[in-house]
Amino acid sequence: MKARYLVGLAAIIISMSMSGCFLPFTASDRPRTFAETDDKVIADMRLEGLSKSSPFYLNEIDSRAVRSFVATFWNATNANWVTYHGGYVVYFTENGIPNRAYYTRSGYLECTIRQYTEKDMPADIRQMVKSAYYDYSIFLVHEIINRGKTNYVVKIEDKTSLKEIRIDDAGMEVTKEFKKSK
Repeated sequence: MKARYLVGLAAIIISMSMSGCFLPFTASDRPRTFAETDDKVIADMRLEGLSKSSPFYLNEIDSRAVRSFVATFWNATNANWVTYHGGYVVYFTENGIPNRAYYTRSGYLECTIRQYTEKDMPADIRQMVKSAYYDYSIFLVHEIINRGKTNYVVKIEDKTSLKEIRIDDAGMEVTKEFKKSK
C-alpha cells in the first residue's frame, strides 16, 4: 500500500507541473480531512492509470540518471525508483530523512524534496518561523531544491488552526490557513 501511495503521490506532483517540483495539493483541491487525503490520492492514481503499475528493471532507467543519483546521493539508503511519463522519481532515505529526487527521461536531476520535522530544520529557518508564529508548533517541513534554489514549505499548528508557510528568496508568506473543528 505504501508503494502505491508513493506512486500516486508522484503522479499527482508530476501532473501538476512538468517543469518543476511542487507539493501535491493546491488550495482548491485540498482535502478537508486526512481520510479525504487518502481518497484523493487513490482517485488520482486511478485517473492516471497507476493502480495497475507494471514492474520494470533498473536497466530500463537512463544510465545518466543512475550515475547522477549515485554521485549526488552517495549515502542514500532504501532507494526505490518509479517511472512516470515525464521521467523518474527516486524515493530514498539520507541520514534518516525521507527524500525524493526527480529526474528527466534524459537523466538530468530536476529537483529534490526532503521531508522532516522541526528538529531537523536549519536553525535560521526555524528562527524565522518561530519568531513570527511563537505560539505555533512546527509539525512538517518540505525542503524543495529546484535549479539551485532552496524553498521551504512549513506546516504549523496551534490549538485552533493549521497554517502552511512558504519560505523562499522573497521572504515568508502564509499560503494556506485552516480552522480546526471543535
